[in-house]
Amino acid sequence: MSIGRMMGLYLLGGGIIILAIYGLYEMLRVMLSTPINPIIFIAIVAIILGAIVLLISTAAERKKEDLKEIKKEDLKP
Repeated sequence: MSIGRMMGLYLLGGGIIILAIYGLYEMLRVMLSTPINPIIFIAIVAIILGAIVLLISTAAERKKEDLKEIKKEDLKP
C-alpha cells in the first residue's frame, strides 16, 4: 500500500476516534449531570465497553491472521 493511502487511512481513523471519544465524553457529562436510572446507566456503559472490547479483539485477531499468512508464504519454496 502506498504511503499516501496509509496516511489517509491513519488520518481518517484518527478523526473518527477523536469524534467518538468526544461524543462519549459529552454523553457521560450529560448523563452524570442529570438524574438517570442506575440500570440504564449500567446498560449504556456495558454496551460501550462491549463495543470497545469487540473492536480491539477483532483488530488483534486480524493482525494475528496476517502474520500467520506471511509466515506460510515465506516457508513455501
